[in-house]
Amino acid sequence: MHPAPVRVAGLAGACLAIACTPIGSGGPTPAPRPGALHDVPVSLSAPLPRAATRWIDSTLAAMPLRDKVAQMVMIWVLGDYTSTTDSAFAWAAARITEDKVGGVVMSLGSPIEVAAKVNALQRRAALPLLVASDVEPGLGRLEGGTFTPGLLRGGDATVLPNNMAIGATGRVDFAREAGRITGRESRAIGIHLAFAPTVDVNNNPANPVINVRSFGEDPAQVSAMSAAFVAGVQEAGVAATVKHFPGHGDTDTDSHLALPIVTASRARLDSMELRPFRAAIDAGVAAVMSAHIALPAVAGDSTPATLVPAIFEGLLRDTLAFRGLAVTDAMDMRGVGAGYPNEVSSVRAVQAGADLLLMPADVGGAIGAVLAAIARGEIPAARIDASVRRILEMKIRTGAIQRPIVDLDSLREIVGAAPHRAVAQGIADGAITLLRNTGAVLPLTRGTATAIVTFAGESDVNAGRTFAAELRGRLGEGRLLRISPATSRARLDSLLRPGERMVLATFVRTIEGEGRFAVGAHVAQWIDSVAWTRPVTVVAFSNPYVLREFNRVSAYVATFGRGDAVERAAARAVAGAIPFAGRAPITLPGYFRAGDGADRSPDVRPLEDSLRRILEAAVRDSIFPGGIAIVGNRAGILSQVSAGRIDWAADAPAPTLETIWDMASLTKVVGLTSAMMQLVRQGRIDLDAPVQRYLPEWQGRGKDAVTIRHLLTHSGGLAPFIQLWKRTTSAAEARRIVLDASLDTVPGARMVYSDLGAMLLGWVVERVSGEPLDRYLAAHVFTAAGMRDTRFLPPTSLRARIAPTERDPWRGRLLRGEVHDENAHLLGGVSGHAGLFSTGADLVRFARLYLNGGALEGVRIFEPETIRRFTTVQRPGFSNRALGWEVPTGGNSAGRLMRAPAFGHTGFTGTSLWIDPANDRFVILLTNRVNPTRERTGIARVRTTVAETAATLAPAGNGRGSP
Repeated sequence: MHPAPVRVAGLAGACLAIACTPIGSGGPTPAPRPGALHDVPVSLSAPLPRAATRWIDSTLAAMPLRDKVAQMVMIWVLGDYTSTTDSAFAWAAARITEDKVGGVVMSLGSPIEVAAKVNALQRRAALPLLVASDVEPGLGRLEGGTFTPGLLRGGDATVLPNNMAIGATGRVDFAREAGRITGRESRAIGIHLAFAPTVDVNNNPANPVINVRSFGEDPAQVSAMSAAFVAGVQEAGVAATVKHFPGHGDTDTDSHLALPIVTASRARLDSMELRPFRAAIDAGVAAVMSAHIALPAVAGDSTPATLVPAIFEGLLRDTLAFRGLAVTDAMDMRGVGAGYPNEVSSVRAVQAGADLLLMPADVGGAIGAVLAAIARGEIPAARIDASVRRILEMKIRTGAIQRPIVDLDSLREIVGAAPHRAVAQGIADGAITLLRNTGAVLPLTRGTATAIVTFAGESDVNAGRTFAAELRGRLGEGRLLRISPATSRARLDSLLRPGERMVLATFVRTIEGEGRFAVGAHVAQWIDSVAWTRPVTVVAFSNPYVLREFNRVSAYVATFGRGDAVERAAARAVAGAIPFAGRAPITLPGYFRAGDGADRSPDVRPLEDSLRRILEAAVRDSIFPGGIAIVGNRAGILSQVSAGRIDWAADAPAPTLETIWDMASLTKVVGLTSAMMQLVRQGRIDLDAPVQRYLPEWQGRGKDAVTIRHLLTHSGGLAPFIQLWKRTTSAAEARRIVLDASLDTVPGARMVYSDLGAMLLGWVVERVSGEPLDRYLAAHVFTAAGMRDTRFLPPTSLRARIAPTERDPWRGRLLRGEVHDENAHLLGGVSGHAGLFSTGADLVRFARLYLNGGALEGVRIFEPETIRRFTTVQRPGFSNRALGWEVPTGGNSAGRLMRAPAFGHTGFTGTSLWIDPANDRFVILLTNRVNPTRERTGIARVRTTVAETAATLAPAGNGRGSP
């Protein structure tokens, strides 16, 4: 959602943006509020009290149909000072008192002015208004503008770095804090519905309208940060709104100007664009805003998504099970307005499933058109009631009904508070990313003449002021210069003096409705010409993709945002006062890749090049159709490389972090051992207790001496496996066969790797916990660790992301999404020895969990002592087995270089995981080497080579912090 162009206020002293004297507290007396609701708490998640539901029922029953339709309309109001006789204020007041619209969208004003105007409008409303605002980080909707002469600032709320800057930090906790601050300050100003966060996956560098408003291009990271931001906003009692559904990231058209067409397939939508929306819905997000884009894969034609029932009702309500408010983007944008008159688009949006119509060009016309459609039978009256019921509930949940008037005095204690600004600075400090440093020109040293040049639009008077002042102060000198798109080439050529180095700060703001986000040809050519003769450092504020316009510069720094905090952080990093801590959350092909940053370049290149050669050679040798290798540390990924495709078919996609693989025997450690660790820690399972204590039905000679520790170390005397699928078709009978099977030898005599022991341990977990193994792990391990795609029995909706395994002669088909192991399949797909599916992204989180001592992002799943206990060899000299895990031997899949206390495991399908706490490193290899047949060999050599390469070349330094 984006505001209309700002109206310039003509005040003495040339107020360039907004804001002056607060509106007085006078005005009409507000309508009395229902006393029964006074004590109803503000909460987006708690059950509604009976008093609230009764009030909704009675209010809805008494409301005329026209008033109901009007509740679905929100109008746009500028947050500047106006008298009550001003035409703009009078128009808004009339829409509230005469049309009885349900809400307003506040935009562009200082916090005190916005709050005062909200109060003035609330006093005129018979039914309190739902107040919304575009408060996503970085947009500055609540900045007070700049006054000339003197460029005095009008005051603002906390200006947080953009989403993409948060993405560059890799820290999900920053996303939650940004959401919390957004919610807290919005609530203080009288805003109930925050149009934030943008959860679009920005996977198109040419996108002129999303860009740095996105958390990045990785759907896993965008999902995690989106859910965290939503949680933060809603903890403050403000409803969050994720946008722009079903995904505006892969567009190169500004929807203010025209209708973008997204050509993604439905499978791509599921694996990319829809993931953050699904994560936000799982996190309980209150509202979803539509995108004015065409999506032929779902709609079947180029109708804007806002007007398509298959998107609003089908995809959002039915497929994703969303039950909150469905909100349109601004209905006056040309992405929906071109070709659809106001009356037509309003009706079709309601028919499509919209609850709230934002800013229709003609309010009366929109309401009248919907009423006419109801009269013609084109919209059921019950459909209107459903929307209004959601709106009334949202007004109660956010306190709009109970407390519509905000206290202007207490506002000052919250909005722009010093602790909030400190968080903004912390995010900014962690986001500054060094993507090029030829000749090690950064950090800048003192004593060299420096031209600090700011490139910004003529009206962007604040751009660069903080950066230039901070940098000059730290360098002790520097000439401050300013250029714009209108600066002539002749003027540019005359700017610099002999011997000066240049630091150029580019402020390329996406101008809504103009689609402009480039430096421009003649300025870019000048920058490149300067870079031929002297060091040039470019610090890109806002759009990080501008590097492609001037490829010769010595150093390139991306900030992924703008604002005082970001400018201050960038100056400090360039001057060497703080490190370049960020990592690119997006890719610019040919220039930088997601994950690049100061400590990843150039050291990581040999590692990536070596891993790529290994995987590509394996694909050429037909060892597997495709695979991905990931090396990282406790902070995140250091390097990831994929090769081939997930199937031998020519049109199969390449492996990614989101590809879902059959884990095979990694089930034993990622799944089964995780459950055992928790239950042992809780004292519910004793490692040295006989298995029969938990499974008394496991009877037979010598079995009474077999302990849980024996089974975890594969020394229980069991056979390696039994071909159950050849003996029965019944899961119950298969279980009986395993329970009745005799021991091959006395327990503790030798180590024999056994699937049977893992089956028994899975049943022990179920018996002790009272939950099926898959449900226990989902509830107590995977969900808590943020492992969103790790599960048994993946649904068919994920099929497009699943790497096929074998063309199985027993089942007579290519296996895709059903467990490869025949015994696990016979047992229903859930077993302690096999059946788990997962992704690279999820295994990264699992490995980081271990390297961080059992806790990840504030959630503790294992205790450090339990990890040490389970990853320590139990009988040195007897075997290399820890509890569930194995350790390096110099000859196994860990390679020749890894040593204890490292631990890991492999899976028959071609998977492996090694974790090395001593060197803060993990190595993941995921392949489907059994495709199309298990007879393929060579995977052992690939595993050891990958592990040895990672041990030799893995760079030191911080990981990306994601997934």
